[in-house]
Amino acid sequence: MGIDRPEDGDDQPDSPHRPEEHRLEEHRPEGHRADSEADAPDLPDRATYFAEYKKAVEAEYRAYTIDQGCDRVHETEETVVTPAMRRIESEDPDRHLVGLDFRLKGRERLSEKVAEAMRFKGRSADDAFTEVKDAIRYTFQYPDDRYSDGVKADCERLKEAGFEPVDRKNSWGAEEYKGINSRWRVPGSAQLFEVQFHTQASFEAKQQTHTAYEQLRSRKATDAEREELKAYQRRVSSMILVPIGAADIDDYGPEKRNG
Repeated sequence: MGIDRPEDGDDQPDSPHRPEEHRLEEHRPEGHRADSEADAPDLPDRATYFAEYKKAVEAEYRAYTIDQGCDRVHETEETVVTPAMRRIESEDPDRHLVGLDFRLKGRERLSEKVAEAMRFKGRSADDAFTEVKDAIRYTFQYPDDRYSDGVKADCERLKEAGFEPVDRKNSWGAEEYKGINSRWRVPGSAQLFEVQFHTQASFEAKQQTHTAYEQLRSRKATDAEREELKAYQRRVSSMILVPIGAADIDDYGPEKRNG
């Protein structure tokens, strides 16, 4: 059966190469393409579309859960941890908390760290938040002659307040950083917080070398720059007096048990 002829009365016989067929293809209504075109989608490739849609939904979910998580961290700090730390501070007038303005990691930086753990490590939002061990952090500063006894006493006070000891790292024997860092878990929660123990000299050295520390952690420095930054940290730390008994305070935690 031949195809319908146009109205110009062309009586040429049907031919697979008739020019009328090309003209008909040019005027074929949209949606009525030839069978060979039937599988070609009108919209972008479906797999690509749904992949992009899924990615957008996941990004929105991450942003929402991170925002909620940051709110929970702030609430825990404000209503549970800081009041307890203030009570502990009041039990010994010979030492005090320093750097309280920085007790919360910046919301933007905290969000970045959690998002990285969710995207690249496959962590849930809750797990990612627990991996940020210094989202909440405090520093006790002691006189040199009260340091060792004070650290031990405050660790006991933290336990008595209901906080679970997670780990403690003594760095008084290290060359680039002096002090003790510990981490604790809020009761009935997975939330961790950090408590550092310093003398005035070790705290000031930490503040002085913080920029160098950040540059080393970013891994953007060249090998030569890294060596220079480490040498700078060693020079500053070498001038700190190590309190009597400080180096004998034990480490504990997963790394210690596995080591």
